[in-house]
Amino acid sequence: MALYFQKQKSEKYLLRVSILFILLLSLPLQPDFYKTLFTISWQYFIADLFQLVTFLPHYFGERNSLKDWIFIFVVALLGAAIWVKIDKTENADKEPLYYYYLRIFVRFKLAAILFVAGFLKLFPIFVPELSLSHLNTAYGYFEDWKHLLLSLSAAPAYLVFLGIVELIAAILLLFRKTAFLSVIFVIPFYGNAFLADLAYQGPTYFVSTYIILLTLPIFLYDVQRLGSLIVALKETLPASWKLDWQTVSWSKWRLPLKAVFVFVFVLLVAVRSYSIYQHPEQSLHYPNEAGLPAIEGKYLVDTFVFNGDTLAFSPTDSVRWKDVVFEKWNTISVRKVNTVFKDAAPSAFLERENQQRDYEFTQTGDRLYYRYTISGDTIALENPNKNYPDDTYRFKVERPDSLHVNLVGVNARGNTVKASLSKTDKKHLLYEVKKIGRRGLGYKL
Repeated sequence: MALYFQKQKSEKYLLRVSILFILLLSLPLQPDFYKTLFTISWQYFIADLFQLVTFLPHYFGERNSLKDWIFIFVVALLGAAIWVKIDKTENADKEPLYYYYLRIFVRFKLAAILFVAGFLKLFPIFVPELSLSHLNTAYGYFEDWKHLLLSLSAAPAYLVFLGIVELIAAILLLFRKTAFLSVIFVIPFYGNAFLADLAYQGPTYFVSTYIILLTLPIFLYDVQRLGSLIVALKETLPASWKLDWQTVSWSKWRLPLKAVFVFVFVLLVAVRSYSIYQHPEQSLHYPNEAGLPAIEGKYLVDTFVFNGDTLAFSPTDSVRWKDVVFEKWNTISVRKVNTVFKDAAPSAFLERENQQRDYEFTQTGDRLYYRYTISGDTIALENPNKNYPDDTYRFKVERPDSLHVNLVGVNARGNTVKASLSKTDKKHLLYEVKKIGRRGLGYKL
């Protein structure tokens, strides 16, 4: 009998530890969450909502880390001990009630994450189309995490498939009776995402871990019955405990809250994701400002004059430019020597402001990237990479014809630069497939 009560007490303690640990990881207690929440707008709706639903506390730095998880776990252990000591009521119905409320919380929290992530992949905007600069950078100049993202960019059909799986799992989570079926999909899905994050040294493995953690209260509730049914082949009845909602004071808000949830995380997210997909200029990764008209393409550097000296092409010259890529937006990338991984920190997903979007140059070597502003026939270039301070140019742009561009100007140190560029007629297979289809190019599956 003493052993039975000791087991009951330990189960009560573990349940309270689980509740406090999940809540402390989930509830926003830091100002940057509310800064995003109170400045949310339709233009940045997807980026903001993604940041909000995947927000994790970070008490020891700018990002969530192992220190935060250990700190929160210790707080949960202490809090649960105090909770058990204070709660001396012998009402056994409290434990099923607490567990029931915990499962409600994790179901809808997990569904919110999966709906946002799922629609970002269903309309493949989770990672952007490869830029011209990426397509003209050798494979070995990308770091591991960038390799994974670029691979997903090159395979949008696979990204759509992942989105469909996430959306199906999210829909199943909306209903108590199908929640267990959902987490059977989610655990291996995000377990694989966690391993990919570790293998490719990505920044989001704590988010993947958090998602798996949210599945555990649902999975553990029915896993014993699943084992009895499938492994032992026994007749197994479903869980019989049900909450009498007539005794709950806030039960009248159940349907309105569900309706609001579906409106925000299904309807609004779907509409905004589709809108961004239909208008690539609204990219969540690249700048939204348009570049010079009709200039997009790769250009070879025919002549390069630095402080009056004409520099001949040399594979070891760190001053002379090798080639230049003009993007559709206001980015120029310059291929030079000694530009390898000076900013190797993984970039954050879906940054709001153009100046904070570092997807194109983060974890990428071989090229320097510049954002430019246009003033008449003059452009001002600035390197957004914080590891290249004062790397700026001011050029007068001369375009004698559609295939040539001359840049004449100075850099931040007062050195004069003159570059004569000629456009190459390079075809990129990914772009050609998008234009006319695989069969149009003669490829068959």
